[in-house]
Amino acid sequence: MDYLRNIFDITPNGLLLLEPSPVDKTWHCKLANSAAAELLGFSKIEGMPLDKFFPADVAEKISNKSVDSIHFFLNDHNRWVLASTRQTDNQLSIALTDITELKESAFAERRLMRLYKSLTNSLADNEIILFDKNLNILLSEGVPRFVRLDLEGDLMGKNLNNLFENNAFTFLGEYVSKVFGGERADVEREINGRIYKASVYSDGHDDDGKPDNVVGVLLLKDVSELNKKQRELEVRVQQLDRSNRELQQFAYVASHDLQEPLRKIMSFGERLTRKYDALLTGEGKEYISRMNNAAQRMETLINDLLTFSRSTQTDRKFELTDLNSVFTHVLADMDTVERTKAQITLPDSLPVIESIPSQMRQLFQNLLNNALKFAHKDRPPQVEVSCRLAAGTELPENYALLPEKDYCIIEIEDNGIGFDQSNAERIFTIFQRLHGRSEYGGSGVGLAICKKIADNHQGAIFADGLEGKGALFTVVLPLKQGN
Repeated sequence: MDYLRNIFDITPNGLLLLEPSPVDKTWHCKLANSAAAELLGFSKIEGMPLDKFFPADVAEKISNKSVDSIHFFLNDHNRWVLASTRQTDNQLSIALTDITELKESAFAERRLMRLYKSLTNSLADNEIILFDKNLNILLSEGVPRFVRLDLEGDLMGKNLNNLFENNAFTFLGEYVSKVFGGERADVEREINGRIYKASVYSDGHDDDGKPDNVVGVLLLKDVSELNKKQRELEVRVQQLDRSNRELQQFAYVASHDLQEPLRKIMSFGERLTRKYDALLTGEGKEYISRMNNAAQRMETLINDLLTFSRSTQTDRKFELTDLNSVFTHVLADMDTVERTKAQITLPDSLPVIESIPSQMRQLFQNLLNNALKFAHKDRPPQVEVSCRLAAGTELPENYALLPEKDYCIIEIEDNGIGFDQSNAERIFTIFQRLHGRSEYGGSGVGLAICKKIADNHQGAIFADGLEGKGALFTVVLPLKQGN
């Protein structure tokens, strides 16, 4: 037995010899070498039943003679083991091999292949060529066949220089020959009426310290349609910018031109009232009064139009703006707060954001005036302003804002007359009114200005209302501007 044990112990693989127990016929270890004990993580295996040093499911399969070899993972030791068996009625011999490195290598290779497949799928509209320092092609992938032209089959083993000699992509030879000198190239070229974009680069180093193993990469893509769409988009943007400038200029000039005749109407109306008031009958006085009221409404409308046209200008300079200061100045200028005995609650602190300060004052002045204007007749107006910060990724998708930006969300909630939620978008449209002029004054421009200012700042504004209960306006503004 000592001779047999010596042979067992000098063997690098784990060896086990098992015999059936006379009590229950289960396999018990009769002899085990030191390699087996170390591999399985036991100091002594002799005398132990099979299912104590092997996983239960593995021991069952071996006992039932359902496998001649089986591999399994030892969680406690983070190790893969291959067990090869030979069994008779009275004896079971098992050879154990540590296959951890083989398994991990196979896993790594599968992960690499999945990554490679994922890469090639994401670049499906590219022709992808990998090449060595001698410009011999190591691998070619991609559905397009720009470079190969009439060549079919695998390009592996062919030389890029020879390939370029036979087609219109000869210019690429200049770039691939320099890529191992550390030069990266991104170039577009028109060939036979199509636009192609080529990217040529190398990984720059090799983990084995062998420069010959550095790999070059050539990506080639037909970007004709993309370039066409991009040019069309640029033209449309230019046309839209020109149209916006013309509309702003028209609104500004038209509003100024309307001011002069309006001033004359208002001036002559006042003169008629002063000079001939005693001579006019009740009907005449009513006509003059209605004329003066209409002129005043026209003046308000023209001024609101001027404000709206100015609010579309986004070429003003963005500055760091303390919203605490903005609300302080807005409330100081609002005489309606004291007149209506309104209670306006502000948060303890508001953030500093990049904005056009004058537009911020206009925005929140319009929203607070709107809350007081549509106050409920049976209760004093209460307006609560709240604020919180949020990352773009936390905002609902319907906000349609950039996920990489950080935002402040300012909510202005009132207990006024509210509105039907079906009109939530309509109220931000210029000249839209939900109530008659006799009930509530105004031109229907204020909330349209608010939306335009929010758009100018790459933000958004939303409204929620409940008739007879009140309204909630939510303004979402980025903390910083820029792309």
